[in-house]
Amino acid sequence: MTNPAAAMRMLITYAICIPLAVTVGYLLTNPLDYGTLGFLGLVAGLIIAPIFIKWHYPIMVFGLAFPAHMFFLQGDPPCWQIVVVISLGLAIVERTLNSDKRFIKAPGMTWALLFTVAMSVATMELTGGFGLHKLGGSVGGGGKYINLFLGVATFYALTSRGIPPERRKLYVRLFFLSGFFIFFSDMFPYLPKPFNYINLLFPPSGSIDTYDPSQGTTRFGCFAGAANCIFFFMLARYGLRKIFSLANPFRAMIFVVTFCLTMLGGFRSVLALNIIILTCVFFLEGLHRTRWLAVVMVFMLIIGCVVVPFSRHLPYTFQRAMAFLPLDLDPGAIADTQDSTEWRLHIWQAMWPKVPGYLLLGKGYSLTSQDFESIGQDTAFAASAKTDASMEGLAVSNDFHSGPLSTLVCFGLWGAVSILAIMLAGLHIVYRNFKYGDPELRTVNTLLLAVHLEHMLHFFFLFGAYDLDVIGFARYVGFSVALNWGVCGPKLQPVAAQRIKPLAEPQPA
Repeated sequence: MTNPAAAMRMLITYAICIPLAVTVGYLLTNPLDYGTLGFLGLVAGLIIAPIFIKWHYPIMVFGLAFPAHMFFLQGDPPCWQIVVVISLGLAIVERTLNSDKRFIKAPGMTWALLFTVAMSVATMELTGGFGLHKLGGSVGGGGKYINLFLGVATFYALTSRGIPPERRKLYVRLFFLSGFFIFFSDMFPYLPKPFNYINLLFPPSGSIDTYDPSQGTTRFGCFAGAANCIFFFMLARYGLRKIFSLANPFRAMIFVVTFCLTMLGGFRSVLALNIIILTCVFFLEGLHRTRWLAVVMVFMLIIGCVVVPFSRHLPYTFQRAMAFLPLDLDPGAIADTQDSTEWRLHIWQAMWPKVPGYLLLGKGYSLTSQDFESIGQDTAFAASAKTDASMEGLAVSNDFHSGPLSTLVCFGLWGAVSILAIMLAGLHIVYRNFKYGDPELRTVNTLLLAVHLEHMLHFFFLFGAYDLDVIGFARYVGFSVALNWGVCGPKLQPVAAQRIKPLAEPQPA
């Protein structure tokens, strides 16, 4: 027998799908422009909408560190920006339709981030407004504002719901391992021509500009980033105790190898910060009160005896990463790092005297067309050759490689208040979750506290940048809140009911 309802659904389906398929086929036969791409993107969005509606939260957690760029969208935005906007938007809709779906409360961090947004908007309006040079605007610098605002949105997207206890391991993998795919960006010189299109999704790294395998000086920063993801995941999943447990020696071998591979990029800051994280985790796990302290000291002595005599024979990138250590290294690697250090010192010496003029109103991120011309004319380390290093390209674009400088110059004292509030509020959250959280989350909460401390040192003394550090603090603190279902506190001890002693029976006279 014919089912009228099923027949009607089939007719409606054909009535929609057949004209849509004809339209899409016709558009694909013509040269693509942004209007066509926009329509195709809308069709694809409607098709995959049910997937995002149901699984937008795990997709967002995975996409936060996923290194892909949405090359088919104008402006080539990174993946994390798109997934944050979608997930937060759907979370707000869910909260509107269902009052039971509440965001997790973290008042200190919430007020600090709201103040950051208000301060940034006020500064933006007073210093040239918002503009994107990529989209043809006369004013640029809007990309940093987008980074900043979406970094704040990341915290609210993460805290829109709690992570179920039975899925904690899955979300830890999604959060820490999704950045592993960044190694594709360093594979551009090795991929055969048909596979080069993968670099539309994962743009080539800057190392290919100086790629010369015969010299062995190419810095594979993206391979190092992939190794760093494994390094972080192992600390979050196992902690130092289980990594170096004699019950599983292969785990320790993998960890040591990945730690060494993080030096493929030749970045001194990466090696220094990983050492800081290992030190923090070592003390937070209480290993300094056990026999592991003696084991570590002996291990470091052995490593020193092996590395010191043969340091000059290590790969170039390893020597460059260790250039801050008192070792006998290749003069070329040392000279390379000195050029980078001198450039930073020139920028800082030129900019710090100008800081008092920006304390009440920072310069913001807005850039004029003249600023873009000066950026294009300068090389990365040309400041030493200029009479005024503050006019060097990276300085004009607010890339000072200094957290305090990037804060005070761009947002004045108000920016300093906001970043300190974010740091302290985040430290309060991750510390309480470390101290009072579920014992099953002990290792990941330990790492999140260590990473927060490392980010603070990184901001003040190494590479810090205001917008990037706001993103970093928001991600890790937001993940801690979602993983622990809020800010943990001491558990109330049950009060035992006081027993009432019966009165003694009167003795006969």
